[in-house]
Amino acid sequence: MNAANTESLAGNDKPSVKLMLKWVGLLLLAAAACMLVVGLLLPREWHVEQSVEIQADVAQIHALVGNVERWDDWMFDPAQAEADMSVTTEGEPGRVGSTIKWSGKGSNGSMTLVEVDPEAGIRWDGRIETDEINNHGSIRYEPLEGGVVRVTLTDDGTLPPVLGGYFVPVMNSALSQHFEAALGRLAVAAKAP
Repeated sequence: MNAANTESLAGNDKPSVKLMLKWVGLLLLAAAACMLVVGLLLPREWHVEQSVEIQADVAQIHALVGNVERWDDWMFDPAQAEADMSVTTEGEPGRVGSTIKWSGKGSNGSMTLVEVDPEAGIRWDGRIETDEINNHGSIRYEPLEGGVVRVTLTDDGTLPPVLGGYFVPVMNSALSQHFEAALGRLAVAAKAP
Protein backbone atom coordinates (compact mmCIF):
# COMPACT_ATOMS: atom_id res chain seq x y z
CA MET A 1 0.00 0.00 0.00
CA ASN A 2 1.38 3.35 -1.00
CA ALA A 3 1.51 5.63 2.06
CA ALA A 4 1.59 8.80 -0.06
CA ASN A 5 -1.82 8.03 -1.59
CA THR A 6 -3.50 6.98 1.65
CA GLU A 7 -5.52 9.68 3.39
CA SER A 8 -6.11 9.18 7.07
CA LEU A 9 -7.71 11.03 9.89
CA ALA A 10 -5.42 9.24 12.31
CA GLY A 11 -1.83 10.13 12.94
CA ASN A 12 0.00 13.42 12.68
CA ASP A 13 -1.03 14.21 9.11
CA LYS A 14 -3.70 16.89 8.69
CA PRO A 15 -6.71 15.66 6.72
CA SER A 16 -6.90 16.95 3.19
CA VAL A 17 -9.65 19.32 2.05
CA LYS A 18 -10.87 16.60 -0.30
CA LEU A 19 -11.31 14.13 2.56
CA MET A 20 -13.10 16.70 4.73
CA LEU A 21 -15.49 17.53 1.86
CA LYS A 22 -16.24 13.82 1.45
CA TRP A 23 -17.15 13.55 5.15
CA VAL A 24 -19.26 16.70 5.07
CA GLY A 25 -21.05 15.39 1.96
CA LEU A 26 -21.69 12.03 3.63
CA LEU A 27 -23.04 13.74 6.76
CA LEU A 28 -25.35 15.96 4.69
CA LEU A 29 -26.55 12.95 2.71
CA ALA A 30 -27.22 11.02 5.93
CA ALA A 31 -29.11 14.01 7.40
CA ALA A 32 -31.25 14.32 4.25
CA ALA A 33 -31.99 10.58 4.28
CA CYS A 34 -32.92 10.81 7.96
CA MET A 35 -35.28 13.77 7.29
CA LEU A 36 -36.85 11.84 4.41
CA VAL A 37 -37.48 8.75 6.54
CA VAL A 38 -38.84 10.78 9.47
CA GLY A 39 -41.01 12.83 7.06
CA LEU A 40 -42.50 9.64 5.64
CA LEU A 41 -43.34 8.41 9.15
CA LEU A 42 -44.85 11.63 10.52
CA PRO A 43 -48.65 11.97 10.47
CA ARG A 44 -49.77 14.30 7.67
CA GLU A 45 -53.37 14.87 8.75
CA TRP A 46 -54.57 18.09 10.31
CA HIS A 47 -57.70 18.45 12.44
CA VAL A 48 -59.19 21.67 13.78
CA GLU A 49 -62.41 22.16 15.70
CA GLN A 50 -63.71 25.50 16.96
CA SER A 51 -67.08 26.44 18.46
CA VAL A 52 -68.91 29.63 19.30
CA GLU A 53 -72.26 30.26 20.98
CA ILE A 54 -74.39 32.82 19.16
CA GLN A 55 -77.55 34.53 20.41
CA ALA A 56 -79.48 34.19 17.14
CA ASP A 57 -81.90 31.92 15.30
CA VAL A 58 -80.54 28.97 13.33
CA ALA A 59 -82.13 30.56 10.24
CA GLN A 60 -80.09 33.76 10.72
CA ILE A 61 -76.88 31.76 11.06
CA HIS A 62 -77.67 29.47 8.14
CA ALA A 63 -78.35 32.47 5.88
CA LEU A 64 -74.65 33.35 6.30
CA VAL A 65 -73.19 29.83 6.41
CA GLY A 66 -75.25 27.97 3.82
CA ASN A 67 -74.70 30.54 1.09
CA VAL A 68 -71.05 30.71 -0.01
CA GLU A 69 -71.70 34.14 -1.51
CA ARG A 70 -72.11 35.39 2.10
CA TRP A 71 -68.84 33.84 3.33
CA ASP A 72 -67.03 37.04 2.46
CA ASP A 73 -69.03 38.62 5.33
CA TRP A 74 -67.40 36.40 7.95
CA MET A 75 -65.11 33.55 6.78
CA PHE A 76 -62.24 35.57 5.34
CA ASP A 77 -60.09 38.03 7.25
CA PRO A 78 -60.86 41.56 5.99
CA ALA A 79 -57.12 42.31 6.08
CA GLN A 80 -56.61 39.69 3.36
CA ALA A 81 -58.41 41.94 0.89
CA GLU A 82 -55.39 44.23 1.23
CA ALA A 83 -53.10 41.25 0.53
CA ASP A 84 -54.52 40.83 -2.98
CA MET A 85 -56.88 38.05 -1.91
CA SER A 86 -59.37 37.29 -4.66
CA VAL A 87 -62.60 35.44 -3.74
CA THR A 88 -65.10 34.11 -6.30
CA THR A 89 -68.18 31.88 -6.08
CA GLU A 90 -69.80 29.46 -8.52
CA GLY A 91 -73.08 27.57 -8.55
CA GLU A 92 -76.51 28.25 -7.15
CA PRO A 93 -76.28 30.03 -3.78
CA GLY A 94 -77.30 27.91 -0.80
CA ARG A 95 -77.26 24.65 -2.75
CA VAL A 96 -75.11 21.52 -2.87
CA GLY A 97 -72.42 22.04 -5.51
CA SER A 98 -71.92 25.75 -4.88
CA THR A 99 -68.22 26.55 -4.64
CA ILE A 100 -66.09 29.30 -3.18
CA LYS A 101 -62.58 29.84 -4.54
CA TRP A 102 -59.83 32.07 -3.22
CA SER A 103 -56.33 32.98 -4.27
CA GLY A 104 -53.78 35.43 -3.03
CA LYS A 105 -50.49 35.74 -1.25
CA GLY A 106 -49.95 32.60 0.78
CA SER A 107 -53.21 30.78 0.09
CA ASN A 108 -55.11 29.22 -2.80
CA GLY A 109 -58.00 26.82 -2.72
CA SER A 110 -61.66 26.05 -3.10
CA MET A 111 -64.48 24.51 -1.10
CA THR A 112 -67.54 22.87 -2.63
CA LEU A 113 -70.64 22.28 -0.54
CA VAL A 114 -71.60 18.59 -0.44
CA GLU A 115 -74.39 18.94 2.14
CA VAL A 116 -76.66 21.87 2.94
CA ASP A 117 -79.21 21.40 5.73
CA PRO A 118 -80.86 24.58 7.06
CA GLU A 119 -81.49 22.90 10.44
CA ALA A 120 -78.21 21.01 10.96
CA GLY A 121 -75.49 22.81 8.96
CA ILE A 122 -73.21 22.20 6.00
CA ARG A 123 -70.35 19.98 4.87
CA TRP A 124 -67.73 20.64 2.18
CA ASP A 125 -64.91 19.05 0.22
CA GLY A 126 -61.91 21.29 -0.33
CA ARG A 127 -58.87 21.61 -2.50
CA ILE A 128 -56.27 23.46 -0.47
CA GLU A 129 -53.09 24.33 -2.38
CA THR A 130 -53.79 21.44 -4.80
CA ASP A 131 -56.14 20.29 -7.58
CA GLU A 132 -57.03 17.15 -5.60
CA ILE A 133 -59.59 16.99 -2.78
CA ASN A 134 -57.48 17.00 0.37
CA ASN A 135 -59.84 18.66 2.83
CA HIS A 136 -63.24 17.95 4.40
CA GLY A 137 -65.08 20.20 6.76
CA SER A 138 -68.39 21.01 8.33
CA ILE A 139 -70.25 23.67 10.23
CA ARG A 140 -72.93 22.28 12.55
CA TYR A 141 -75.69 24.06 14.47
CA GLU A 142 -76.79 22.96 17.93
CA PRO A 143 -79.71 24.94 19.42
CA LEU A 144 -79.30 25.50 23.16
CA GLU A 145 -81.62 27.04 25.74
CA GLY A 146 -82.42 30.75 25.69
CA GLY A 147 -82.20 31.29 21.94
CA VAL A 148 -78.52 30.42 21.78
CA VAL A 149 -77.02 28.27 19.03
CA ARG A 150 -73.67 26.53 19.34
CA VAL A 151 -71.93 26.63 15.96
CA THR A 152 -69.07 24.13 15.56
CA LEU A 153 -66.66 24.30 12.66
CA THR A 154 -64.58 21.18 12.00
CA ASP A 155 -61.84 20.99 9.37
CA ASP A 156 -59.73 17.96 8.44
CA GLY A 157 -57.19 17.47 5.70
CA THR A 158 -54.02 15.80 4.52
CA LEU A 159 -50.74 17.46 3.59
CA PRO A 160 -48.39 16.05 0.92
CA PRO A 161 -45.95 13.25 1.82
CA VAL A 162 -42.46 13.82 3.25
CA LEU A 163 -42.52 17.56 4.07
CA GLY A 164 -46.24 17.66 4.94
CA GLY A 165 -45.75 15.94 8.27
CA TYR A 166 -43.36 18.67 9.39
CA PHE A 167 -46.02 21.34 8.76
CA VAL A 168 -49.02 19.72 10.52
CA PRO A 169 -48.46 21.64 13.81
CA VAL A 170 -48.20 24.91 11.88
CA MET A 171 -51.36 24.11 9.90
CA ASN A 172 -53.32 23.18 13.05
CA SER A 173 -52.27 26.38 14.78
CA ALA A 174 -52.90 28.69 11.80
CA LEU A 175 -56.30 27.17 10.98
CA SER A 176 -57.35 27.17 14.62
CA GLN A 177 -56.66 30.91 14.86
CA HIS A 178 -58.31 31.59 11.49
CA PHE A 179 -61.49 29.67 12.32
CA GLU A 180 -61.76 31.14 15.82
CA ALA A 181 -61.66 34.63 14.28
CA ALA A 182 -64.09 33.62 11.51
CA LEU A 183 -66.63 32.30 14.02
CA GLY A 184 -66.28 35.54 15.97
CA ARG A 185 -67.11 37.48 12.80
CA LEU A 186 -70.01 35.09 12.14
CA ALA A 187 -71.42 35.81 15.61
CA VAL A 188 -71.33 39.54 14.90
CA ALA A 189 -72.82 39.19 11.42
CA ALA A 190 -75.63 36.87 12.63
CA LYS A 191 -76.71 39.45 15.23
CA ALA A 192 -76.72 42.32 12.75
CA PRO A 193 -80.18 43.50 11.63
